[in-house]
Amino acid sequence: MPVLEILKEAALGSASSIKSIMVIVIPFMVFVEIIKDLNLLDRASGAMAPILRVLGISKGGAIPLMAGLVFGLSYGAGLIIQAAREGRMTPRDLTLVNVFLVICHSLFEDTLIFVALGAVGWIIVVVRLVLAIVITYALARYLTIREKQAGPVQTAGSLPSN
Repeated sequence: MPVLEILKEAALGSASSIKSIMVIVIPFMVFVEIIKDLNLLDRASGAMAPILRVLGISKGGAIPLMAGLVFGLSYGAGLIIQAAREGRMTPRDLTLVNVFLVICHSLFEDTLIFVALGAVGWIIVVVRLVLAIVITYALARYLTIREKQAGPVQTAGSLPSN
């Protein structure tokens, strides 16, 4: 097969994949902007309080965690840094929220991208959520045990304020 045919096939395949992704991601981005404008993230974070309590995350970590889950690490990281600088998140919260988001960030957008490429969406969502919950819960329990044995554990550095 000549090189030009290979390049043509690659370009057509890539264009098809990009089109499939755009059909899902662009409407999702519009939806995300609407959610932000309506402050639905703040309301949803209140409903998550019982789950966060089980995971050992205080109320101060709710909005950064929700933002990371819905909007991804870029927006979530901005809120995490802001909350840390304002003292709304403890070092423990920072550690637990970051561990959770490393495993399970941008849950909807990432899932939709993989669905556009042919993956089964519900499997991706369930596996990522279960792993994030189990690992964050285990870490929270471990930190609690260590704190009881040796006093508070420094789990994340403090951020300088501006």
